[in-house]
Amino acid sequence: MQTLDREKAYEIMQLNIGAPNDEISKRYGILTRKFRTIEKDENGYTIEDITRAYNLLMGITFKDDKEEARQKRLRENPPFIARVLKKDPVKLENFFHYYKIHIIASLAAAVFIFFMIRSCVNQVKYDFCLVIFGEVYAEDGLKIEASIKEKMPEPITPSVQILPSYGTDPQYQYATQMKLMALVTAKEIDVMITNESFFKTYSEQGMYMPLEDIADILGYSDDRYVKSAAIIEESEDGEPVMGPVKTYGITITDSNFIKENGMYGENLIAAVVVNTERKDKAIEFMKLLK
Repeated sequence: MQTLDREKAYEIMQLNIGAPNDEISKRYGILTRKFRTIEKDENGYTIEDITRAYNLLMGITFKDDKEEARQKRLRENPPFIARVLKKDPVKLENFFHYYKIHIIASLAAAVFIFFMIRSCVNQVKYDFCLVIFGEVYAEDGLKIEASIKEKMPEPITPSVQILPSYGTDPQYQYATQMKLMALVTAKEIDVMITNESFFKTYSEQGMYMPLEDIADILGYSDDRYVKSAAIIEESEDGEPVMGPVKTYGITITDSNFIKENGMYGENLIAAVVVNTERKDKAIEFMKLLK
């Protein structure tokens, strides 16, 4: 390695040039514990930078062809959560490695709460599920359920799941999104209300049903429909290849239903989840949002 590389490594680890190996190892342990609560230090370095510097100074930096090939395959075919979060899957993998204890604890708590809530809800089986997700504030889920039950044209037993995803706690963010994925996979969700940025992310991942075929039934003006495109494949360079632009959502920020039921957020959008098994009820609910 060049002298400059080693000098930079000492700088990254905040060590004097020529520090002995035991000091390097001790410093590495201190820094990795520090990175449990931060993404970058005061100099802008990440845990990946620290690890590369440590490997170089300890003489264990090497070229691992198998590992590079594995990382290349991972980037070419990233897991669903990496596509949803728009994160480098290798960096995401490192994040889970360094924060795994915190994440497991958060997910365990989320799963426990989810099944506790579900067991209570299932005492009266619901036949329609609305999820309020993302940077949306909702005052009272029970109030929203009562309003849906009152306004729907046919008898219905609704369930409202409120999954706010604002804030800066990455562990909470992952736990919330994992719960959302679990609900989608189980075909529990019929309609989702979210904000514009989350809508765009999940529409690109094919989360929502195109609305062109039911636009006449819904009866909204053209300016209320929100268009997007879903990712259909990736190029050889790993860039997303987008499908045709379609209508996937309806802007509802000014909806009386939203205002009356204590939901707040910027650029709110409602969308029907693509794998709903209660399409008729989803359509009737979307009509309530005019």
